[in-house]
Amino acid sequence: MKLIKHEKVNSCMTDPLANLSVIGCFQIAEETVTELMGKLKIDGITVKKAYNAVWVFAKSKLKVLSNIAWNEQYTVVGFISKVTRVSIDIDVEIKNESDEICAYLRVELCALDLQSGKIRRVSTVGVDDSIQTEAPETDLSFSKFDAENLPEVAQVKIKYTNIDFAGHTNNKEYIRFILNTYSVRELEERPIKEMDIVYVNQTYENDILTVQKNSDKDRDIIAIQKDGNYIVKSEIVRSYSKTYSKDDFVS
Repeated sequence: MKLIKHEKVNSCMTDPLANLSVIGCFQIAEETVTELMGKLKIDGITVKKAYNAVWVFAKSKLKVLSNIAWNEQYTVVGFISKVTRVSIDIDVEIKNESDEICAYLRVELCALDLQSGKIRRVSTVGVDDSIQTEAPETDLSFSKFDAENLPEVAQVKIKYTNIDFAGHTNNKEYIRFILNTYSVRELEERPIKEMDIVYVNQTYENDILTVQKNSDKDRDIIAIQKDGNYIVKSEIVRSYSKTYSKDDFVS
């Protein structure tokens, strides 16, 4: 089963250059995942009520191929690309008006038991043989990287607006914490073209997190920790040239 939607880039989804932002891409992916799983009757709210479990993001990856500007039409295609005993991979394509893939995302989801705090087999939360997988159109695999001994660059405190219906910090909030280690100029001159995220542990309201980062010419490695324990690890690869300027979108 494929979920296909036609939408328009609105202003709250854009970056300072009026392009669909990294956060916007992950927001589209999260909404697509939720809607797709809702149609399959295995969405987070259903799973929480029926099985006392929630879906958590284990990994996610974004690959940006080209930009989509503010107010442009785009198409989203979402589908399950892989099912294992303990996880589901959902792929999300974001296409422009010419039906070209501009961004491709993959999300790995696991079901977390709310009582034990342990990962459950997906077969125990409504995922059965009726769930069909689709072949991915783009070669996209999760990267392996080391995030040891990184220097601290920031601290953040988890507050009300960071918390979602599962009672923990929403996955997109960690992406905001990571992106805030860059300046506007840094990302204008060298925009993100690939981003890998590994979600290791959960956090909750009032938790204090440290953000750590190390950069070289090829990639940036970021880690978020609480009390010395990893919460999130990320690898970012940036382009060496910017694709658009603000003037391209001034009418």
